[in-house]
Amino acid sequence: MSEKFAQEEIDFAFKECQPREDLAAIGDVQSCTEQLTALWEAAGGFGTLLMIEHDWDQCQRWQRSMDLLAQEVIPALPSL
Repeated sequence: MSEKFAQEEIDFAFKECQPREDLAAIGDVQSCTEQLTALWEAAGGFGTLLMIEHDWDQCQRWQRSMDLLAQEVIPALPSL
């Protein structure tokens, strides 16, 4: 990280600002595929899937996430 944060700021971020399960698909390929399929079925489909980027310190991890989404998750969904 380029900035240093006080431990209480880090604790707050993890305790109070956790992503809500109903607003994000988070996890491994199988878990994300299941979450997005459930959303697809509940919503009757959707036309766009938005992947939000955060400025990762390790570019390889971000690239791996993008690759997994494009190559494994999206092809497994009903239709996008």
